[in-house]
Amino acid sequence: MQIRETIGGQAPVPVEPRMTVNPALMAKKVFLALPWQKNTNPITAFSMANLLDRRRMTACLNFGDAFVAHSRNTCADLFLKSPAEYMLMLDDDVVLPGHAGWYNAFTGFNLPEKFAGMNVLDRLLSHNKKLIGGLYFGKHKHGKPMYGEGVGYKNEEDYARTAPLDLIKPTAWVATGCLLIHRDVFRDIMSRWPRLAPNAQGERSNFFTSSEDAALDAIEDCLGLLSGNKLGGETALKVLTRLEAAKQEIRIGYPLGIGEDVSFCTRAKKVGHTPYVDLGLVLGHIGTEIYGPKNTFRRE
Repeated sequence: MQIRETIGGQAPVPVEPRMTVNPALMAKKVFLALPWQKNTNPITAFSMANLLDRRRMTACLNFGDAFVAHSRNTCADLFLKSPAEYMLMLDDDVVLPGHAGWYNAFTGFNLPEKFAGMNVLDRLLSHNKKLIGGLYFGKHKHGKPMYGEGVGYKNEEDYARTAPLDLIKPTAWVATGCLLIHRDVFRDIMSRWPRLAPNAQGERSNFFTSSEDAALDAIEDCLGLLSGNKLGGETALKVLTRLEAAKQEIRIGYPLGIGEDVSFCTRAKKVGHTPYVDLGLVLGHIGTEIYGPKNTFRRE
């Protein structure tokens, strides 16, 4: 007998059987991280319930902190204490594909079954990338595609609205609302910036925080130079050069007001992990309605 589910006050929608999972993907253990604010939409909760697979996933929920970067950092710290190879981070306002019938009914996107019915975890793992996220748009009528070039360039914004597209693209940054991260990304960030790691006093990490680490590195370097015995013109030039380099790095990479997704991806890219966006994995983004490529429009 075919199972049917009721969606709101609508007629029941058939539930398609789950896809057969690739054994190679099943072998990859994943830590599901839910850095939620406090409440979530039932549609989000339902879409994530369909994703959960205890055979290969463990999960954590961190909620109630008004600063979401803190929750992301806490989830990352718990992930690094686990044996999992990947962390999949999902926000409390995204709608995941999974079953084409209910996904299209809820979102109104009317995506082809291949895209509306895909398993988010299998899809992201299949690319064999260490840092890759799904495609979603800002949650208002002029919402932009939430990745570097989609936000920065109008032609790329228009291109993203033709999604779903069965391809992935390297990008400057990709949003954290649906982001798969390999353990090596965190390890390499900690190696490059030890002050971002959780410390012995129990303070959480700052992987996702727009922090002062770049400035502090420069200050410590300059203090080391100035504390030497030779304080002549050559030392002064080294200090000036180091401070100018730090100023440029902070201005470009960590300006005031950037999101934690940008700061995290910027750090990851500097240690050799290019972020990717999957233009075939289209998620809904819940605001006053569920926003996506079909109901957001470029601001002229």
